[in-house]
Amino acid sequence: MNLEKFSKISESLRQYRRAELRDFEAEIGEKPVDQIYVDALPGDAVLQAVLSSNTTFLLGRKGTGKSTIFAKAQSVLRERKDVISIYIDVKSIYDVLEAANIPEEELDKIGISNAAYRSHMLRKIMLGKIIAELLKEVGEACDKLTLLERWRGLKKQYDELKSSLTEIGVRVKKAKLEKHEIPVLQKITNQLRIKQQQESSSITSVGVKAGAKISPGQVELNAETSGSLSDFDKTLDDSDIYNEYSDVVLKSFPFSEILDEIKTLISESGLLRLVAFFDDFSEIGLLDQRLFVDVVLSPLNNSSNETIKLKVAGYPGRVYYGKIDPSKTDTIGLDFSELYEAIEVQEMERAASDYAHRLLLTRFSVFGESLNSYFDITSSVSIQDHMTMMFRASFNVPRIMGHILHICFLDKISRGDKITVASIRLASKKYYENTISKYFDRLNRYALEPFENKLDRHNQQQLLKYIIDEARSVRKRIIDKEVGGKYFEALGGNPHTSHFIVHPDLVELLSSLESNFFLSRYKSTRDKEGKDVIVYALFLGLCESERMNWGYPEGREYRNYFVQRCFEYTRAIHLYLSQNQTIKCGQCGFCHPMDKKDSIELFKWRCPECMEGTCTIFNLSDDFKEEVKKLNKDIMLDPVELDIVTTLNDEKRRMRAGEISALIDTTHQMVGKRTSKLQEMGLIKKERDPEDGKMRSEITERCEETYFE
Repeated sequence: MNLEKFSKISESLRQYRRAELRDFEAEIGEKPVDQIYVDALPGDAVLQAVLSSNTTFLLGRKGTGKSTIFAKAQSVLRERKDVISIYIDVKSIYDVLEAANIPEEELDKIGISNAAYRSHMLRKIMLGKIIAELLKEVGEACDKLTLLERWRGLKKQYDELKSSLTEIGVRVKKAKLEKHEIPVLQKITNQLRIKQQQESSSITSVGVKAGAKISPGQVELNAETSGSLSDFDKTLDDSDIYNEYSDVVLKSFPFSEILDEIKTLISESGLLRLVAFFDDFSEIGLLDQRLFVDVVLSPLNNSSNETIKLKVAGYPGRVYYGKIDPSKTDTIGLDFSELYEAIEVQEMERAASDYAHRLLLTRFSVFGESLNSYFDITSSVSIQDHMTMMFRASFNVPRIMGHILHICFLDKISRGDKITVASIRLASKKYYENTISKYFDRLNRYALEPFENKLDRHNQQQLLKYIIDEARSVRKRIIDKEVGGKYFEALGGNPHTSHFIVHPDLVELLSSLESNFFLSRYKSTRDKEGKDVIVYALFLGLCESERMNWGYPEGREYRNYFVQRCFEYTRAIHLYLSQNQTIKCGQCGFCHPMDKKDSIELFKWRCPECMEGTCTIFNLSDDFKEEVKKLNKDIMLDPVELDIVTTLNDEKRRMRAGEISALIDTTHQMVGKRTSKLQEMGLIKKERDPEDGKMRSEITERCEETYFE
C-alpha cells in the first residue's frame, strides 16, 4: 500500500474546482483530465451529447462531475481546428465582485435611491465582467488556433477585429448609469419607498455600515439609506417591472456589435462555430440567473445564426431558460436515477455500480495503483460487492466517493488495513454525521443571511425529521405485523425501511433535501393501483446513523418491495404540510413569509422567486421566528466564511487558500480575502510557511470554542 498516493486519490475526487487537477500533475502528468475522465455511460455517451452541435444544459447535483465533463469536452474540441472553445466560471466572477467597483453618481437630482442605484450597478458590473471575460477567452482561443494564418480578410483585418473585441471588453466593464436606465430605476425607487412606508419602524430602522464589500446576495448600505438588495429583488417580483428592467439592462450592452464581430470571426477564419461553456450557473441567485440568461445567454443563443452554441451546467430544478426554447436544446441529467433508469432495480444498480467501479479503477490506475490492492476481496466478497456498496454510500457522486475514501484512509489504510464493505458503511455514517447533518444547525445558528433562508432550511429539517419518524413507524408496524400480512414474515426483526414512494407532485417539495444529499430519487415506477410514483432512498449514512436497514430484500418475490402500501408517504407528507404553515413554491421550493400572502395571491399564486412555479400555503412552527430572534448575531458569519472555518476545523491542518477553495467551491482569491478578514476577527491565524513560503491558515482556539464545541 502507498499511503501518500491513496490520500491523493481521495483528495483528487473531493475537490470542487474544475477538473484540471494541477496539484496532481507530478503524479498524473500533463492533460490530467484526459487520463482521469470516465463517462457515466458506455461509449462516452454523455460526452458525445455535450459535444453535439446543439445548445446543451447539463444538470446534476453538486459533485456529480459537470465540470469534469466540460473540461474533457474542451480538451476534445481543442484538438479540432474548425471550432473555438471558451470556458466561463460564472460563480467565480460573481464571487470576487467588490463594492469599490461601483462609480459614484449624484442621485438626488435624478430621483433614484442609493439602494436602487447600487443594486442595479452591482448587477450591471457582474454582467459586464462575464461579457468581458467571454471576449477575452475568444481572443486567447484565436491566438492558440493561430487563425491569422488562414484569415481571408474580406470584411476586416485580423488585428483590427482582435483590437475591436478587446475594446468592447474594456467598454462593457466600465459600467456607468445610462440615460435610458433612469426611468425604470425611478420606478423601482418609488416601489422601495412605498414598501418602506408600509413596514414597521422597528424594521425600517435597521441599517448596516457602508464601505464594506458587497456580495451578490447582499448589499451593505448607509443607515439612512432606505431599502436593500433584498428589497430591490422583491420589487422585481412584479413581472412587468422585471421585463422592463431586463430590457433596459440588455440595451446597456452592445450585443449587436459583439455578435457581428463573432460572426465575422467565424466566417473569415473558416470556422464552424464558437462553443461557450458556462459553469456553476445555478450557484448564483435566481434573480441573477434570470438576468444572466435574458441579458447574456439568450442573445448569444438566439441571434447568432447558429455560429454560437452554449453548454450550460446547472442544478436540477434550478434552471431558468428565459427566451431560450428548451425544446430546441439538449438537457442531460447526471443523477443515477436518470442515467440508469430500468424496469428492474437490480439492473439499475448494476449499471450504477459499474460506473463506480470504472471511475475508481481508472483513478487508481492513473496514480499508478491497483484498486484491488486496497479493498478486502475474499471468496465471498468480490470487488463488485464493494463497488455496489460504494454506489449506495455515495449515490454515485464522485465527490462523495472522495470523502468516503478519505474517511476509509483515516480508519483503515493509514493502519495498513484494507477497506471492507462494513468500513464503507461506517465511512458513510461518519460523513453524514460530521458533514451532511451539520447543514441545518450550523447554518441556521451561525450564517448571516435573510430570515427567509433560515425559514426554508428549518422547514427542510422538520420535513426530514417527519420522514425519518414515518420510516421508524413503518418499521415498527411491520415488526408488529400490523401491515403487509404474510409478505414481511420472512424478513426477521429488522426490515428494510430506507425507501419510500410519493406522488410526482411532491418531487419539488423534496428537491432541497435531495440537492443536499439527505435523500435521492431512486426510480420511477407504478404503485399497486397502477398510478405513477417516484421511489426515494434515504442517504445510507443517515440510515446507519438512525439504525435503519438500507436497501431491499433479495429474491424475486421482493421485486415489488418498494410499492407496498406501507411505504406510500404521500398522505403522510400532506398531513405534515397541513400542520405546518408557510407559503412555498411548488417549482423552486422557496419559502415566502405569510405577510406576502396578499401580494402573491394578487398574482394568482405565481412564485415571486422563480416566476414559474405556483405557491401554496402550509404551516410551520410558530416558535421558529422566536428562536431566530434569540440567536447571537454578533458571532454570525457570511456563509462562505462559515464554510472556510468549517473546512479548517474538519481537516485539522494548516491549509493554503487554494486547498480550501478546492473543497468549498469558490475561488482562492475569495478565500484569501475572507481569511484575512477572519484573521482580523481573531478566528483564523495566517502564517507564511518557512519551507515553501506559502501562506497557510488555521482556526484559533477562540474560533473552535465558538463554532465547534
